[in-house]
Amino acid sequence: MRLISYTFLNGDTLNKLTLLFSLVTLLVLVDCINPLELPAQHKEPNVLRCEKDCGTYDANDEFTFQARRAGGANVTFIEDDIILSSAHILGFEPNKKNTLSCGAEAATKRNTDWAHHKRSMYVVDGKNYPNKKIIIAKVLDISARATGLPPGYDIVVAHVDRNCKKCSKDVNIKITPIAIANNLPLMDTKALHVVVPGNSQMNKGRFYVDHLLNGRIWGAQNTSCSRQTIKHDGKLNPPMLFDTSGSPVIYKECGKYVLHGLHGNGAQDNGYMYEFLQLLQTQKEWIQSEIYRWTGRTEMLDSCSPTGTRSFMPGNEFDVLQNGCNKETFAGDPHPQNFPSCRISHSIWDSIWAIRMPKR
Repeated sequence: MRLISYTFLNGDTLNKLTLLFSLVTLLVLVDCINPLELPAQHKEPNVLRCEKDCGTYDANDEFTFQARRAGGANVTFIEDDIILSSAHILGFEPNKKNTLSCGAEAATKRNTDWAHHKRSMYVVDGKNYPNKKIIIAKVLDISARATGLPPGYDIVVAHVDRNCKKCSKDVNIKITPIAIANNLPLMDTKALHVVVPGNSQMNKGRFYVDHLLNGRIWGAQNTSCSRQTIKHDGKLNPPMLFDTSGSPVIYKECGKYVLHGLHGNGAQDNGYMYEFLQLLQTQKEWIQSEIYRWTGRTEMLDSCSPTGTRSFMPGNEFDVLQNGCNKETFAGDPHPQNFPSCRISHSIWDSIWAIRMPKR
């Protein structure tokens, strides 16, 4: 088994490559703008993947919430002025203890992409990226839960300015944010993976591929129900897509698409990649609190509310138990099978039919 976490920073060359060996795991952490441009001695895992003409182009602008950080990875608009992504895309790497974060402190961490580029970090429209790089927002501030390898957290939320000086004034560029799911899905829920590609060979712009949520949901004692395994076998789920960290998996709740989890961490086994989706249902209280700190708003988008918004401030009722955060990394073998399955009333994620990472 080889555990993998990809990191994307500004620049066209490989900045850093760290290899950590153990008896059963090889962790590869890569800081680069394009993981397909690794040196020959450090090629990507030999797994089933798609590199050309992948998925279905979003010709009808159904998923305009999906964009890309300029010179970086995927980001998702969850409010008009709030985006989500994987924390490691900003240099909050699992093996860098000095960047481990549990919130607003992330903005003060040194040796991160945010520390180096916070004065000039922009978001570009995903419709025709990378052929067209149209700036639609400037990042103002960030907060991250970055607590090491799965089931540790890998989430960054950011406040952005949609009316920045460099932002395009083209009225035809429409961004419709997506709400975060309230509940965890039932077994075998049909879903979509929405991606803004890093190169035009994968697709000419923002696209989507089918997903089937048939993998085990798991986590640690303090991060319960925070990860879901997806086996990219080319049958029930599509071949692996690289350079897609921070891209979301969505499904329908109350008849509307909602954000379930983020691509960005995974492991290979026997020629296939197993993605460990970073789930977001247990993070809504924290995200709402950061929105309040930045904007004063006490509500965020909600798919099931008659008004379209709902308060997820501390003290409110939640559909899924909300997780806290601590920066203690997990000792021992980080194999998913060493962590317990999620237990919720409406689904059995410990089922013998749930896809899980083999333990060899």
